[in-house]
Amino acid sequence: MMEVTYRDFRYFMRLLTRRAQLWTEMVVDDTLLHNLEPQKCDRFLAFHKQEHPVVCQLGGSDPAKLAQAAQIVERYGYDQVNLNCGCPSSRVAGKGEFGCSLMLRKEVVRDIIHAMSRAVQIPVTVKCRLGCDDHDSPEFTREFVRSVAQGGCRHFIIHARKAWLTGLSPAANRTIPPLHYPRVLDLCREFPDLEFSLNGGVSDTGHARALLGLEESEVLTTKAWGLSESGDKFSLPPNFHGTMIGRGAMNNPVMLWDVDHQIYREDPPVQATRRSLLEGYRDYLQEAYPPGDADRSVGSVHMAVKPTLGLFAGLRGNRAYRNTLDTLTRNKERRLEGPGHCLDEAMKAVEAANPGILDEPLPPSQAFEPAKRAAAMEEALAIAAGKSGKESRGKKRKAAATEEKAAETAPDANMAASEREVSASCGVAGSAANSEAAAVPPSVAVA
Repeated sequence: MMEVTYRDFRYFMRLLTRRAQLWTEMVVDDTLLHNLEPQKCDRFLAFHKQEHPVVCQLGGSDPAKLAQAAQIVERYGYDQVNLNCGCPSSRVAGKGEFGCSLMLRKEVVRDIIHAMSRAVQIPVTVKCRLGCDDHDSPEFTREFVRSVAQGGCRHFIIHARKAWLTGLSPAANRTIPPLHYPRVLDLCREFPDLEFSLNGGVSDTGHARALLGLEESEVLTTKAWGLSESGDKFSLPPNFHGTMIGRGAMNNPVMLWDVDHQIYREDPPVQATRRSLLEGYRDYLQEAYPPGDADRSVGSVHMAVKPTLGLFAGLRGNRAYRNTLDTLTRNKERRLEGPGHCLDEAMKAVEAANPGILDEPLPPSQAFEPAKRAAAMEEALAIAAGKSGKESRGKKRKAAATEEKAAETAPDANMAASEREVSASCGVAGSAANSEAAAVPPSVAVA
């Protein structure tokens, strides 16, 4: 996720989970090739040794350039390199002619993967959608996967919805086109020698567990996948590799604190608290951003503390925490002392607003709740389509009107409910999923 899964965020995630795979923001090939000096390149690729396993995601459309960029990524020590074929941003898929628009040029993607795979020893993967614009049929997705696999890609991370390259913003493209989870299972069956991971709409650890078949109730797994209860025993294909959690980890990072136990079946972790997380992150900030930098900007301090902003979501003291950080980042003298100092002061503010909150044990992950998720998805769809009932102003009002108009004209927006019903009627066959191989990617994998 752009401006989310940067180095500081990834380190904060690593305080919560040792096993989940972490992803970088998308780095454009030209950005690396024009900044080859170590000091400049470090701005985009440097990472903390504790971040492993970590994946670098690249963007671009030139096979030779991306092969060079992949070599640079490998030299930095990344565990994998990924090609982004799913970003619907107009700057990326439009002017840049990469991201999701690459799905319309499968032969180019095949050649890119071939060039990258020949250039490096680490795995080269592809993250894509089911399609874009009117090119989103199961046949289209299958042919895309088939062609790209010929270039050497063995693992596809599928955002299980299409994208509209015109008319919808990136935010609306995360909600208005409906999800079709069963189509990922269809791809697993169609290509048993390839691996597939699921992205899109996975909001918490309980949902990930259900998708991975780790819940005790088989009913929860079938509902998580949007399948009807046919009475037949449900099992996941062995080449279904894992799930990716993105914005859920950003908005509520606490949910990941026991993911190593819940997903990877490690022993239960030592009980964590918000204080222990913040103190661990403060120590990192004090080392990464020592006091005394007179040129430290408001933006740099904000980005350093931003990964913690979801820690108190929905709790008394959240406003005090955020307001204190905002005030201190705008104070030049406090900025001089570094983001670690700002974090310390914000901890004092939240403790005063809600005594004891910092030392409360973090809650364990809850089982998947289909009804709760369905309500959240409907609310997100309504907001994205401009139907939330809240009037926007200025540019926001214009953007909301544009997206509402696009939602009204896009077939996916009008047919979302009926298409979800069709998806729910699809059956699936296969064997049990390999939970040892499952990854929770934020982008988080976390991504």
